[in-house]
Amino acid sequence: MIKCLLPLLLAFSGAAAASQAQVSVIVGTNEPESFLVPLDGQIHEMDLRDAHRYSAAFVDPATKRVICRDGEYKTGLVLKMRSLPNEGAEQPLEVVGMVTTLSSITNGAALKCGTNQEVNLANRSLSEMLRLAPNKTKPMVIDGKWTVLIKLQP
Repeated sequence: MIKCLLPLLLAFSGAAAASQAQVSVIVGTNEPESFLVPLDGQIHEMDLRDAHRYSAAFVDPATKRVICRDGEYKTGLVLKMRSLPNEGAEQPLEVVGMVTTLSSITNGAALKCGTNQEVNLANRSLSEMLRLAPNKTKPMVIDGKWTVLIKLQP
């Protein structure tokens, strides 16, 4: 599984580091993947998508040349998390994401260098506002496939 962790794994320096959330993502029967998300008001992204290849074959309308290339599409889960100002002992956390699934791959025109494949993807968006309390885990189930466990850490 491709894991792109954009500013998630940050090294904290100094005595007054912001609190963080421990995020565990489980899909199917796989082992959980764990991440630390700083609660600093910035948007932090987790890209848990798998990359897949397909072939593209077409005739360039300008040059009339046959072109064949490999393409890539991704399926899986992308999450963005952003903390909001504290509300008492609770830490609000905005979670926005998207689940991408493959609807179909159909073969199109067959050219001398290969066959064009048409990829159809389905995207489902999600949005949730969580209120994290110290030492309590908040679960999220996404599309009955993904389980996300979020716990506030000092």
